[in-house]
Amino acid sequence: MLSYDQATLRRRASFLSAVTLAHLSDLHLPLAGLPSLKEIRFKRVLSLLSWQLRRKHIHLPQTLTCVVKDIRHHNPDMVAMTGDLTNLGLLSEFQAAQAWLSAQDLPPTLLVPGNHDALIRGQAQTKTDLWAPWLRSMENGISLLQHGPVVLIGLNSAIPTAPFLASGCVAPHALEALRPLLSQMGKEGLCRVVLLHHPPVRGLVPRRKGLRQCTQLQQLLREEGAELILHGHSHKASLTFLPETRIPVLGTPSASHCAQLSSRSAGWNAISIQAAKDTWDITVQRRALCMDYKMHDGPSYRFMPHRLSRAMSL
Repeated sequence: MLSYDQATLRRRASFLSAVTLAHLSDLHLPLAGLPSLKEIRFKRVLSLLSWQLRRKHIHLPQTLTCVVKDIRHHNPDMVAMTGDLTNLGLLSEFQAAQAWLSAQDLPPTLLVPGNHDALIRGQAQTKTDLWAPWLRSMENGISLLQHGPVVLIGLNSAIPTAPFLASGCVAPHALEALRPLLSQMGKEGLCRVVLLHHPPVRGLVPRRKGLRQCTQLQQLLREEGAELILHGHSHKASLTFLPETRIPVLGTPSASHCAQLSSRSAGWNAISIQAAKDTWDITVQRRALCMDYKMHDGPSYRFMPHRLSRAMSL
């Protein structure tokens, strides 16, 4: 059994060590097969047409292979995956994605689903069970993954919507559970990284693709705090801040998008988080696929938010 002094030294060492994250999103794995007659829905037909006419030509498996290989080379402590592994939300796609995830040998991963993963109601529990090792869902609709002083907090914003819509919504019970969770983690001196598919700020995606209760979530985050927010859905590299705060909100391109425009070429966010005496030292290095099909460094950012609690001061 560790003595008090040994336990204190170990705790402080874990805080002094940098925790590294890999953030990727919108993988859009190749279509595993066509929907059966029972699975045909109007919205699925629209998505299938989109895949056949456009998406399958820009979401390429070789591109995703480059991105994942680059992530493994950087050897992060955790992986944050912000949704849209599928295209039509078919059970066969969930099964194929399960096989793909199992084969990647990634570090501990937290996955939140995207709008394509929730395209149509039906077989929800079966699909959830297939991805359970990565969804890590709790009964209150919030999922957690922690390494040292850094905790990933997953919010599910993916819901079935009407044709031509791709909006999201975090369930009221999840928002209710999020408030005390953020508060307690802040008091414990943890670095809180919130994940969801839909961006929690307006203007990054069209209104028909936006987060429905964006205002309520923003207010909650302003009141309880968070150190970083990660999202997907926009298929673009972006950095903004939660309104009226200095909480960074990071988006990332689709991890399978072919190398074209620099803001949309496949990539991922390499994030390092380290505790200092009174602040968190958060650095973000964008990794982007260039036309030579090699991964290169993109823009980098540094944030030093104040640690909200003195309870774990070094």
